[in-house]
Amino acid sequence: MHINFKHFLFLIAIVFLHHSAKAQLEITYFNEHPDWQPQKVPFFTNRPIAYNKDGSFNFKNSFTDKTNTLYFCHYNFDTDSIGVNFRVINMSDKYPQGKVDHNFFYQLYEYQRLERGIKNFYFIVGGYGKSFNKQVHSYMRRLKANYGDSLFHKASITVFAWGTEDKAYRYYRAVRKSKNGASDFAIFQHMLDEFISDDEYFKTHPKDLTISILFSSIGNELFRQYVLNRKKQNIPYVNTYTRISFVGSVAPRDAFEKGNAFFELNQLADTVDVYVNSKDILLKLSSVAHLKNRMGNKGPKSPEKLPDYINVMDIKDIITIHDMSGLGHDYLLTNPVLQDEILQNINKNIEAKEDD
Repeated sequence: MHINFKHFLFLIAIVFLHHSAKAQLEITYFNEHPDWQPQKVPFFTNRPIAYNKDGSFNFKNSFTDKTNTLYFCHYNFDTDSIGVNFRVINMSDKYPQGKVDHNFFYQLYEYQRLERGIKNFYFIVGGYGKSFNKQVHSYMRRLKANYGDSLFHKASITVFAWGTEDKAYRYYRAVRKSKNGASDFAIFQHMLDEFISDDEYFKTHPKDLTISILFSSIGNELFRQYVLNRKKQNIPYVNTYTRISFVGSVAPRDAFEKGNAFFELNQLADTVDVYVNSKDILLKLSSVAHLKNRMGNKGPKSPEKLPDYINVMDIKDIITIHDMSGLGHDYLLTNPVLQDEILQNINKNIEAKEDD
């Protein structure tokens, strides 16, 4: 059968459009009008849902495979309960790049910013060795207890509860499995990038926001894997974050050097904070096991050569005996001095926005 050049181009276009369609994000609404109340904290997770016979559900406790699915949910402090708002599925094995038909962040923004007047948004990507209950129920309660009720009326704090194993002896799997979590985190980041770069929307809506993200422990490796794969796909950065913070980072010390994952993060964020704790025993053990020094306990390589947007903070002198109960690694929610510093940064952002 003879096919002319126009027909050939038409067939190529069909193949291309079919591939592009597969790359789109498919979104299911469980609740189109989520009742965001001050006592409810949004979070997202890649854990599969297990449906019960009575119609209720729970998230599978241990899950480290790539799911290509992200659930946007909320946690209620008063009832210690969870609600599911949206499920987002990436129909491709590659990181999403296509237009999102229904983007969760518009709804979050319109409630938090337009209705409540909140201008500061914080995302926390936690570590690996926590069960779902610890990552959400316990973690949320500790977060509220340490950072105060009033903060939740001045800032929106969202947690990513990604798949973990709650077995200490399986910790060696964490670095390998963080790549799977990175693929699911890519769904979240794509939606946030698209929202924050929607110039047409922000012509009629205030963009007086600060958006910060904190990576703790293996969450740092998840982010490193995400950045590496984003670069492989030549997905350009979007200046999304006011601040990126690395706490208890398992990333290698040379991660900021040219050619490595964190080089030119200023295209993604205005400021990068690196917290270094040489008393972190868990990171010392990780360094020995993997024969690689970690940024979280040794600091970045050649700190004097780092660009000005990177702040390196040595916190070993503020680590207490209480902090060491978690092998010196769980200080984010145990050390009051560090909490005060983080709160001060948050309050400075709040005060600066209130003065505008």
